[in-house]
Amino acid sequence: MIKKGLLGGSFDPVHLGHLNMAVSAGKTLQLDEVILQPNRIPYYKKQAAASDADRLELLRLSVEALKTPGIKVSDSELKADDYLSTSEVLKKWRAEEPDTALVFIMGMDSWLYFHKWRNYRTITEYASIAVFNRPGHSLNVMEMPEELKELYERHFTGENRITRPFGELFFIESRPFDISSTRLREMLKERNAGVSEYLPDAALEYIKRNGLYL
Repeated sequence: MIKKGLLGGSFDPVHLGHLNMAVSAGKTLQLDEVILQPNRIPYYKKQAAASDADRLELLRLSVEALKTPGIKVSDSELKADDYLSTSEVLKKWRAEEPDTALVFIMGMDSWLYFHKWRNYRTITEYASIAVFNRPGHSLNVMEMPEELKELYERHFTGENRITRPFGELFFIESRPFDISSTRLREMLKERNAGVSEYLPDAALEYIKRNGLYL
């Protein structure tokens, strides 16, 4: 069974926290590929600070700098005619690759409001979910909303081993990065030298060369 992971996001900009999640998911779940896919920002949300082309190029440069086999970049959402929800993205992917084990990767901060996502219940019909720890957000089953408790009880396997094409839930511990794209944009605007801790050199050079986030 081929096993693939998907890590989506605005990547505005991508940072080492995102990249670390992709690499850790690949190793922990023994994925054949992990695909990083920039979201198309819907018209009713605040638009990204950088263009689609710049966000995609920053992601490509960053993944190239990783030199990690199996980590790839996709622009399929950016090329779509309209905005697609996560459920719609995974439904389309499942239809195209019915026998592949698909894993949707997210941070703990996203999991804690996952039940507010559009058609969230259908996502486990198309893919499994891998949730990563994040600073300031911990897994406490008793404090979860009832909707998340239901998903946890139904899909949590208790071990990080893929056995089915979809419908499993994993919680992964990895090196936490206490950074967000929002904070990184602030640091870039402030010309804070600390940004080099969170961005590959090639990505930082691209940002400076094109005057992004300044």
